[in-house]
Amino acid sequence: MTKRNIIGIIGLGYVGLPLFCLFSQKYECWGLDKDESRIRMLLSGKDNRNCQPERDICNALSRSHLTSNWQELIKCNIFIVAVPTPVDTSHKPELSSLVDACRSLGQVISKDDIIVFESTVYPGVTDEICIPILEEISGLKVVDDFHVGYSPERINVGDKNHQLENIPKIVAATDDYALHSISSFYKDVIKAKIIHASSIKVAEAAKMYENVQRDTLIALANEYSEYCRMEGIDIQEVTDCAATKWNFANVRPGLVGGHCIGVDAYYLLERSSMKGLDLPLVKTSRSVNENKVNIVSDRIEAYANSKGLTHQKVLILGFSYKPNTADTRNTKIMDLINNLQHNFEVVDCYDPLVDHDYVKTYYGLDLIETESLNVNQYDIVVLAVNHDCFANISCNGLLSISNLL
Repeated sequence: MTKRNIIGIIGLGYVGLPLFCLFSQKYECWGLDKDESRIRMLLSGKDNRNCQPERDICNALSRSHLTSNWQELIKCNIFIVAVPTPVDTSHKPELSSLVDACRSLGQVISKDDIIVFESTVYPGVTDEICIPILEEISGLKVVDDFHVGYSPERINVGDKNHQLENIPKIVAATDDYALHSISSFYKDVIKAKIIHASSIKVAEAAKMYENVQRDTLIALANEYSEYCRMEGIDIQEVTDCAATKWNFANVRPGLVGGHCIGVDAYYLLERSSMKGLDLPLVKTSRSVNENKVNIVSDRIEAYANSKGLTHQKVLILGFSYKPNTADTRNTKIMDLINNLQHNFEVVDCYDPLVDHDYVKTYYGLDLIETESLNVNQYDIVVLAVNHDCFANISCNGLLSISNLL
C-alpha cells in the first residue's frame, strides 16, 4: 500500500470494541460509533456493556482515537465493519445499520482501500448488498479501485478461555491481493491460525453453520429434557452419563438468547426462502427453542398454584442472556417476564451486572436496585441466570431455572 496502514473500526459494541483494543496494540486506529453518548463514555475509559476491560480501553486510547464523525475516517485505508445485524419483531433480518454503514463508508473510502465485514449476515449479503452500495456511493469499482473482505466474528462474550486473539480466524476476499493483505494485518494481532475461505459466500455460510448447528443441538437437548421429565428422571444426570462417551456433544437444555445462536437461524431461513428451499430441521429447532420460555413460565405458574400462593409476587434473578455477563441482547428473560406478568401481581427483576439505564431504554423495564432488594418480600424467587454473585442468595420459594427446563 502507498500509505501507512490506519485502521477504522465501525461499530464499538461487543465485537468492534475488542477489535479496536486489539488492533491498537499494533496500528493506529480510529473507532467510530454513531452513538455519541457511547463515545463519550468510552473516552472516559468506562464501558457500561463490559465489552472489554477498562484497562484495555485506556491503553488503546493512549495510541488511538474514538469518534462519531465519519469524516475523521478519511485518513484510514483499512476499515472493519462490526455493526449489529439483529432481527426485527417478525424475526426478519434487520440490515439497516449495515446498509447505513456502507452508505457512509462510500463517502470516505478512496482508491486501494480495504473494507472487511465482520457483522454476521446470510450468505450473499456482502456481494449483493454491501459492495453495490459502496460502488454506487463512492463511484469506485471493487477489485479495480478498492477491495472487500469478510471475516466472521467469533467472540464469545464472557468466555475467558477463548479470547479474540486465540480463536482461529476465517478470512475471505474479493481478490488475492485483498486476501493476502487482510490475512497479514489480522496475523499481526491474532495468535491463532488464519483460515482462507475460497469465497466471501463460503465464509458467510460457515458463520451461519456454526450457530445453526448449536441451535439445533440445544433444541434436541430441550426436547429430550421434556422426555426425561415425563420419565421422572433428571436430564442433567442423563447428560452427564451420556457425555462419558467420547463423541457425544455435551449440550444442555436452556433458553437460547444472545445475538448469534438465537438470531442466525432466522438469517439462514430468510436466505433459503429466497432460494426456494425449505429447511424443516432448522425451522423446527428454532420453534422448539423459542417455545422453551413458555414452558418455563407455565411451570412457574403451576408451582404457584400448587402452593396456593395468594400475593403471588415474583422476583427474577438475572436479566442477561447468559451467566456472568452484562450482555442483554435478545435475552429470553424479557419474554419470561412478559409471560409471568399476565398471571402474577408483581414481577420484578434484579441483575447487578447489566446496565440498568440501557435495559430501561431498550426494554422498557425498571430493574430492582441493589439497595432496594429484599428477596423475602416475594412469594417466588426464580434464579433465571446463574451469575456467581447470586451464589449466596437463599430464601423460601427459590426456584432454579435449571430445574424448570
